[in-house]
Amino acid sequence: MDSNKPDARKRLVGYVLENKWRFLTGAVLGAIFTGLEYRALTLLKPFFNLAGASGGHHALGVWADVVKITLFYMAIQIPKGLAFYFQFYAISSATNRIATTIRNDIYRHLHRMSLTYFERQRIGHLMSRMTNDVGLIQNGASSVIDFLTAPMMVIAGLVQMFIISWRLAIICVVFVPVIGWVIGKITRKMRNLTTTLQLALADVAAVFEETIAGVRIVKSFGMEGHEVRRFRDFNGRSLRAAQKAARRNAAVTPVTELFGSLAVVAIILVGGWQVVHHQLDFGSFAVFGGIGFYVSSNAKKIGRLSVTYHQTMSGVERIFEILDQEPDMPDAPDALELGQIEGLVEFRDVSFSYSTGEEVLSKLSFVIEPGKSVAIVGPSGAGKSTIANIIPRFYEVTGGAVLVDGHDVREVTTASLRRHMAIVPQETILFSGTLRDNIAYGRPDASDEEIVAAAKAANAHDFVTAFEDGYQTIIGERGARLSGGERQRISIARAILKDPRILILDEATSSLDATSERLVQQALDKLMQGRSTLVIAHRLSTITKVDEIIVLARGEIVERGDFKTLLAKDGVFARLYRSQYDVQAVAATAGASSSETALEES
Repeated sequence: MDSNKPDARKRLVGYVLENKWRFLTGAVLGAIFTGLEYRALTLLKPFFNLAGASGGHHALGVWADVVKITLFYMAIQIPKGLAFYFQFYAISSATNRIATTIRNDIYRHLHRMSLTYFERQRIGHLMSRMTNDVGLIQNGASSVIDFLTAPMMVIAGLVQMFIISWRLAIICVVFVPVIGWVIGKITRKMRNLTTTLQLALADVAAVFEETIAGVRIVKSFGMEGHEVRRFRDFNGRSLRAAQKAARRNAAVTPVTELFGSLAVVAIILVGGWQVVHHQLDFGSFAVFGGIGFYVSSNAKKIGRLSVTYHQTMSGVERIFEILDQEPDMPDAPDALELGQIEGLVEFRDVSFSYSTGEEVLSKLSFVIEPGKSVAIVGPSGAGKSTIANIIPRFYEVTGGAVLVDGHDVREVTTASLRRHMAIVPQETILFSGTLRDNIAYGRPDASDEEIVAAAKAANAHDFVTAFEDGYQTIIGERGARLSGGERQRISIARAILKDPRILILDEATSSLDATSERLVQQALDKLMQGRSTLVIAHRLSTITKVDEIIVLARGEIVERGDFKTLLAKDGVFARLYRSQYDVQAVAATAGASSSETALEES
């Protein structure tokens, strides 16, 4: 970890301090519990003495006292139980809040990151951080209950032991540093082992997420067996990592038990000798043994805290790896808030290269006048979708500038820029929930009348009301209950309801059949009215009405003009159009590849 970054432990303490009163409440209740625990044990001393007496003629004389002691002993159990209950609840409440806060921080931070960040990440790995690593932190925070009570139990017990017999107490004290040293040796590698395990679990989550999301492709290629074997391999790695960590973890208890047993043997021998020689009464020796049991069990908890600490810090470091990632396209410190706009979009000598260094756009210049439409056509790899991603500043230009109403998009806040835009992509993204929720996604406060009006404008109202629950219909994950055309029309309704000044249509009809395309195109024509629109087009028949068509090849403009002008010019666009039209007449599904070939040859 970068030495300039705050220490992970201090940052974790920051989360703990947000819940300091809950932890302090747990500490106070832990002290009460400890005091009552030992008080209950010392009350039994007379009973132990009676049990150790050589004759039985004293029994009747002390029976009344024994009854009182046992009743008092039972009475102590009630406040002791309540102290434990509320202590446990206070600590659990604190740790659950810490885990919730960290998850919220991660999720909020991820939404600050650019698209390029998610292109470099595997979603399964991010999911693992949110679940497995936060779980480690929550488990570590839960151990605070042992961190608070176990040392108190040990210290209070040792004090009681010294009061009863300093000789026996010294034996316990001698073994404590030895046990601590041994535990330290065993747990030294736990953090690295835990990190290895978490990485393996992240790989398992990534494979699971990828294959379930792409289950159609898996099944269509008959790759179920391959994916099962691949998942089994990754799962096997996580098993081996877990077993290695488990072996190291499992060694803690038997080693502490061994040294603890040596201490018990020494105490029995020395204490027994004292009882035999009347230097210690049997009741005191029995109470000492009971206290020793508590001290031993809590000493083991302290030993296991070392394991938990290293596991927790492994999770903490992986969590802060995410939180320490800075957005690569942050708002400028003096960024302007973009108010009402006309919708003028201008590309001035725009160049763009991906991280590989390959130039996708080269000195591109064009203007979308307010309320006008511009279509971009060209083969795959020409830079069409890159243009669509640059306007809302999903990607940063590497040369030139993109301006909206005369403002460089790098000089305005990203949120205010995107507030004036809507995108209708080729692959419609809907969220689990109702049809109403998805239409109102950009405007959750929209009225029912506004939502219905948007749906009607998008040619979606009829199929929505055909469902039994209408706008309250649950559409399933990613809109699984809807057809492609229906999903696209919901996406258009969402854009209509947002009422943007700038509209981006990224091949919005290319994956639809003829009937769906007609309905969607009608909705798009309504949506485009009065808005500055960029159309990324594959089917050239859908852009006959746009104000200007720009033909791209290898990131450069090779032709521009309106539909009729370009056809009359009989240049690249005309040959591309004729090629696509002829191929569609034979087989519509072959249109895409033939169009791209014709343009590349031109």
